[in-house]
Amino acid sequence: MQCGDMNERTLKQRYHLEQVSTHINWSTYKAAYDHPLTRNIPAASKEKVVSMLFDELRSSSRYFSFIGAYQGMIAKLFNHMQYNNGAAYYDVQMDQAYKKLILSDKSENSTLVRIKNVLDTFDFDSYELNKEAFSLQLSQSRLPKYIRWKDSVNGLGVTVHDINSTEISIESLVFQGNRYTAVVNYKAQDHFGLDKDDIGKLKFNSISFFRIWFVLQRYEKFAYKPFFTNFGAKITLTGENNVS
Repeated sequence: MQCGDMNERTLKQRYHLEQVSTHINWSTYKAAYDHPLTRNIPAASKEKVVSMLFDELRSSSRYFSFIGAYQGMIAKLFNHMQYNNGAAYYDVQMDQAYKKLILSDKSENSTLVRIKNVLDTFDFDSYELNKEAFSLQLSQSRLPKYIRWKDSVNGLGVTVHDINSTEISIESLVFQGNRYTAVVNYKAQDHFGLDKDDIGKLKFNSISFFRIWFVLQRYEKFAYKPFFTNFGAKITLTGENNVS
């Protein structure tokens, strides 16, 4: 994930980002639109332009984040992008949302359902449980991601654009007779930033929110760094092993 790697010409000619803001021209630092009343207004400072662009970015994020408990999360991430120079980001709300996402998937392809199936049917008397016992089941599972319809309006779909890596482990497993209690630990990571493929898609390139974001990140004079978001969940599973 890159930043500050494009000049003005590339952004305008290749990605058609001549104008991204309704308030300010990102390359001239002057008014967004040419008008006799604004021609004599001096250019703003770079710091002022950046501040205006981030404010507009946060304001326009409400179109992707206007219902539910997580609607303010995207603004927090833009604050982090503006002031924290690429440092990794953590928020307990992201953990809470991720846990709810995992628990909400009751389908047969759920990772949690697949793990429970292994624990229910594994022959503990004959074999030692190891990661290979889960490999086939998890290879056919669907990793938890924010691709539900509601994620496009509750802020999670844009806050966690995709989940780049997921680590699943059994933290503990305790038996009482054939009844078990297992603690399953999920660790996940995403990157908060836009790449060339993102802005090349019409659904991104046609929306000012993403156009501003891309310019702030990729323009050589701004170069605001993308960063990793880290989140996870611990989930307790209980069940009965049916192998006698």
